[in-house]
Amino acid sequence: MEPGSRPSGPERPTVIISAAEVGRANRARIVQALADRGPLSRADLARITNVPRATIGSIVKSLLSSGWLEEGQPRPPADGIGKPGTPLWFGRHAGLSGAIHVQPRRVVTAVVNAAGDILSTHRHKIPARTSTEGVVSVILNAAAQEFHHDMDELTGIGLALPAAVDRQTGEVMACTPLPALVGSHLRQRLEDLTQVPTVVEEDVTTLALGQRWFGQARGVDDFAALQIGDGIGAAVMLGGHLLRSRVGLSEIGHTCVDLRGQKCTCGLIGCWETVASNNWLRHTARQLDITTSPKLTPHRLVRLATSGDKAAQGLADMYAINVAVGIANLVQFLALPVLVLHGDIVGGGEYLRSRVEQAVIARTFPAHVSGRVGQLEIQLAHNDADACLLGAAASVLSRTLHIHV
Repeated sequence: MEPGSRPSGPERPTVIISAAEVGRANRARIVQALADRGPLSRADLARITNVPRATIGSIVKSLLSSGWLEEGQPRPPADGIGKPGTPLWFGRHAGLSGAIHVQPRRVVTAVVNAAGDILSTHRHKIPARTSTEGVVSVILNAAAQEFHHDMDELTGIGLALPAAVDRQTGEVMACTPLPALVGSHLRQRLEDLTQVPTVVEEDVTTLALGQRWFGQARGVDDFAALQIGDGIGAAVMLGGHLLRSRVGLSEIGHTCVDLRGQKCTCGLIGCWETVASNNWLRHTARQLDITTSPKLTPHRLVRLATSGDKAAQGLADMYAINVAVGIANLVQFLALPVLVLHGDIVGGGEYLRSRVEQAVIARTFPAHVSGRVGQLEIQLAHNDADACLLGAAASVLSRTLHIHV
C-alpha cells in the first residue's frame, strides 16, 4: 500500500453527535446522579458524572432558571478541606407528573414532583360488572378531577396498568383483572382529554422504576422489584436499565417450580403462583383448619403465628419457602444483590421477610449471597402503598429528561 493511501473496501460511516444530543446526555447524567444519590454540590456532580465543571455549571444554571433545581444552604465538605458546597435538589414544583394506578376495583390518581413528593392524591371506585366504556369513563373522570388545577404544569402522565401493554402504541393487549381495557385506546383518550403526553407501563414495571428513582434502590444498578399477592410479578434492573420484553408483560409467576404440581389458572402445571399466591395460602389454611382462612392474608397469618398458633407457624414457614423458591431462581440466574418485595407479603413484616431471606440463601450458591457481588438483601418495600404511583411518575421523568431505563 502506497504511503498516505487508504485501505480498500467499504468506508465506515462517520457518526456525528450534535451538540444538542451531547447536552441532553450530560443533563440526563446530572439529573440521574441527583436522583440516585440525593442533594449534591456542583463539585460532587462533576466528580460523579465525569462531566467537566464548566459544563456542570452551565447545565445547572439552566436547570435553576427553569425551576427544576433549587439551591440549599451551603455545607462544609466531608473531609473539611475546601470551600463549602451548595447542595442542589429538585424544586417542589419541578417536573410535576400526573400518576394513575388502575387496580381491579379502583383507580388511584396523584400529582408527584421530581423529588418524589406526592402533592395530592385521590381514590375512585370502579363499580362491579362495569362495561368497557364505564371503566374508561372512571379513569378519565379521575384524571380530570386530579389534574385540572395542574394541567398546564404537568410534564406528562404516567399510567400503571395490571396489563400487557404494547410499548410502541400504548395499547392494552391483555388484562385479566379488567378485560374491558383491551382495545380501549386508553392512552390516546387520556392525551385527547388532557393534552398531556402519557406513558403506559405494566404495574410491576413501575415498581422497579419507583424504587430506582425514589425508593430503596436509589443508586442500585442491579435489583428486582417483586409483587407478591393474588398474583406474582417481577421487574428487573441490570446495569441501571430495565430488562424489557417486546411487550410490557411479566409472567414470572407462571414459571414452573413444581413439575408434579397443581394445574394453574393459566393452564400450565406447577407455576410459582400455585404455591405462593394468596389463593394457595387460603386453600392451604382451610386444609389446616385455620379459622380465618376465607380472608387470610400474610399479615393475618403472621398475627396468628406470633400469638402461638402452631398451625399458622407451620403455614408461615411453608409460605416463606415457596416464595423463596422463585426468588432463588432469579438470584441464581442474574446474581441480583437486592430484591424488594411489594404487595400483600409486605404485611407479613420482619417475621416473613427474615424467613424468606433465609430460605433464599439456603437455595442459592454462596457466591451469589456474599462476597464479590455483596450480601444478598431481601427487603420489604417502604413505600408499597404508593409504589405504582411513584413509578408512574418516574416513567414520565425518565422520558422527559431523556434518561434511558
